[in-house]
This record gives sequence, structure tokens and C-alpha cells, in this order.
Amino acid sequence: MKACSLYSLETLPKWYPMAEYRRRLVAEGSSLSAVVNGDEVGLQLTCGEYTVLATNYDYFDGCHHWIYLLGRDGRPVDQLSMPDQFGFIQDVAIVSHNEVAFEYFGSNDRWNLVISENGFWSYAPSALVWRPNRFILAKRRLELKRTKGAPWSLPATPPHTIE
Repeated sequence: MKACSLYSLETLPKWYPMAEYRRRLVAEGSSLSAVVNGDEVGLQLTCGEYTVLATNYDYFDGCHHWIYLLGRDGRPVDQLSMPDQFGFIQDVAIVSHNEVAFEYFGSNDRWNLVISENGFWSYAPSALVWRPNRFILAKRRLELKRTKGAPWSLPATPPHTIE
């Protein structure tokens, strides 16, 4: 697994449903048919024949986050809808050839994302909770594990003195 920049996002026409919160994928300067949630790319990694694309939409009170597994043609093969967080993805660490760990600014929780290139069948509640309806009956290729951290607070700043 390694960082890449294969995809970018393109604004949709105003008549497109929920155009403010969604974007069309662009690869090598050409618009693709795939439309993803979010208006910003937070992370892109290649893993074998797939690309992991994390997107987000920042609104006033927080941030919506999504993780997509894209095939070579740019079409989503699997998707996870992450819980709302305060901020962006940070502290990304590649654990193995098919696993990446990260956290969100504003949280001390650690997330491990495992990619299964062959996929597996699972209808366990833990496998279904993050999946949108479109991927409920599909093979699982993305597996997410969360390690709860201590409650987050802003780092203390030293007192300033005026001289």
C-alpha cells in the first residue's frame, strides 16, 4: 500500500441532486461516471488493483467522512460511511500491504482499515453498520476496526506575557 494521487474531484452541475455535497471523480484529466460523497479528498492509497479514496464534507458543526474502494476503472467496489467527526484525517500509518491506520483531528480514537482484495461475505452487524444500502448485499472488501482512545481536548497553550 502506498500514497497516490490518481483521482481528483469535479463540481457537479447545480441541477444534480445534492450537488453541494457530492463530486464527480476525475482521473488523468477525464471525468468518470462515478459520483462520490464529499467535496474534498482526505486520503488516497493504492492497494494491489484497488485505490482507497477517503473523502469528506466539512459543514459548520463537524465533518462527514466516507471511504471508497475503487476498481481500476474508478468505480466504487465497496464503501464505508464513517461517523461524523470534528476534523480531518491525520497520523496515517501504513501497517502492512493491505492495512492502514489513521485517526481524526479532534479524536484520540484509532481506526484500522483492512482491504481484502478477494472480498468476503459477512452480514454481521459490525460489517453492516458503516455500509450504505447500495453495498449491503455485496462482498465486503473493506473492514474497519476502531480502538477507542481517551477523551480529546485541545492541547494546552502556555500563557502569553506582554513585555
